[in-house]
Amino acid sequence: MQQASLLPGTADLGARTPTAHLAPVRDLRWLVALAGVFTAAQLYLAVLTPGLGWDETVYVSQVDPHAPAAFFSAPRARGVSLLLAPLAVLTTSPLALHCYLAVLSGAGFLLALCLWRRLLPAPVPALGGALFAGLWVTLFYGPQAMPNLWTGYAALIATGCFLLAVRQPPAQLAPGAGRGAALGLAAAVAVAALMRPIDAVWLALPLCVAALCVPAWRRATVLLALPAGLLLGCAEWAVEAWLSYGGLPARLRQAAEIQGGLGWHPSFGDHARALQGKTLCRPCELAWEHPVTVVWWLLLPLAVAGAVWAAARASEPGGTLHRYGPVWPTPRGRVPGAGPGKLGLEPVRLGTLGLNPVRAVGLGLDGAMHRYGPAWPTQGLRDPGGARHRYGPGPIALPALVGLCLAVPYLLMVDYAAPRFLLPAYALLLMPAAWFLYWLTLLPRRRHAWAVAVLVVVLLGHEAVQLAILRSMQRATVRAQHDTARIAGTLRTAGVRPPCVVSGEEAVRVAYGIGCASRQPGGHDASITPAGLARLGARHPAAVLIAAGHRPPHYARAWRRVPLPPTPGLKRLTAYLSPAARP
Repeated sequence: MQQASLLPGTADLGARTPTAHLAPVRDLRWLVALAGVFTAAQLYLAVLTPGLGWDETVYVSQVDPHAPAAFFSAPRARGVSLLLAPLAVLTTSPLALHCYLAVLSGAGFLLALCLWRRLLPAPVPALGGALFAGLWVTLFYGPQAMPNLWTGYAALIATGCFLLAVRQPPAQLAPGAGRGAALGLAAAVAVAALMRPIDAVWLALPLCVAALCVPAWRRATVLLALPAGLLLGCAEWAVEAWLSYGGLPARLRQAAEIQGGLGWHPSFGDHARALQGKTLCRPCELAWEHPVTVVWWLLLPLAVAGAVWAAARASEPGGTLHRYGPVWPTPRGRVPGAGPGKLGLEPVRLGTLGLNPVRAVGLGLDGAMHRYGPAWPTQGLRDPGGARHRYGPGPIALPALVGLCLAVPYLLMVDYAAPRFLLPAYALLLMPAAWFLYWLTLLPRRRHAWAVAVLVVVLLGHEAVQLAILRSMQRATVRAQHDTARIAGTLRTAGVRPPCVVSGEEAVRVAYGIGCASRQPGGHDASITPAGLARLGARHPAAVLIAAGHRPPHYARAWRRVPLPPTPGLKRLTAYLSPAARP
């Protein structure tokens, strides 16, 4: 019998239907269409957003040639600023920046899905991508100058490149094979480190452990790519630590202090409440007004666990579960009609099974191999080391493991919640969850078609909830940005013009809107002493913004008080201007 190949794209599929070769093209069109809709939705949000958020202002100000850079705290990394640098040379218009990021975000989304199309059945990346793109937190932060979504793309691509790099047993590797995937792995880890260095460590750790613990996954290229990408991406952050923060240990210490001190701080409830529509929950005193918004969050780990169980069960010799759906029981895991002692991979005449040829192409019964592996469990599909990768639970279990590792520090070690922190974990966990939903649709459904209909209705309801939250978040954001613009206009009229400095509440955004520097005499962003701020205010216009009804700091008590316009999207503020600020 001719030996069947286990290499992707080299298996003899036997007789094909006239349109079988068009399936990959159709699959790709679905992914392109999904990325197009995702990009269009982000562009729509970008057009509606008139200004920059607080964190966005910090990142944009680092590369804006016309405004002083805002204080750059220890936990931050410069990946987003580097991403914005090419456009910032021409313009820092919020509309242009948001549209630019929306297009780049759509391109990264499509790249990640196309990569996973080589690892899972085509419907799975499409479904997983749709679930991820449909989350309000993904759409909300997609066109914003924030690092978390880019870390999610990098994590998804890194995990996919890892699986591609180890998909063949070592004995079957050709010279140079797997180097392209290993380079992609190193590049993806480096991008993650540029965006969020600590997240990159939690990304590389489970991949390194998997490469060491699974015998068939031990590749020199992979074990070199992971630390190389991590070191390359973290190099700038480490050098900056020694130049500006007193060394790498000091910067890590400051970063932990700004995040409230890392330790045992389970925050599951905080993250669940924040999903109702809160960008930052610190402290998280949000009431449970809309518990339906957290249902998907509670079901996600169950779907991931179900996917890992189903994929592992499908790979067991003699099992009755196909990797992507049910198959019929066969004696000792052999194909009906295969001779004794045979592997069970030789072609079977369709007439003996009473199957339609078109349907059989999808099951892999008219040829030696299904596109993603054999249609029936066999003992011969294990790697020499006993590990299974593309033709087993690897593409399901590994993203589940990496996603869990990326979620652990934010769920257990940080005592506050921000939905964007978990975007990288969602990007990975939704792939096995989508596989599980796809697997459920392939179960025998003579009398269970209603279950598929219920599943579709539930997913549509979930998306409706996400869009409702997104609409509320967008409105609140626009109100706050309009309020910030009114405050900046009032201060400009009152005499605060460059060179100038703004301190206190909302100082970062207001200062950037005027063209001033933002300085704080206390707190995590302390960059000037009270005496220094008072001396600076004597020479240049300075403004201190405080909550209405509160007393000004001692150095500003003699400064001119200026009432600010009502701000429905922000707390009511009052400004105190230094003597150098003259209308």
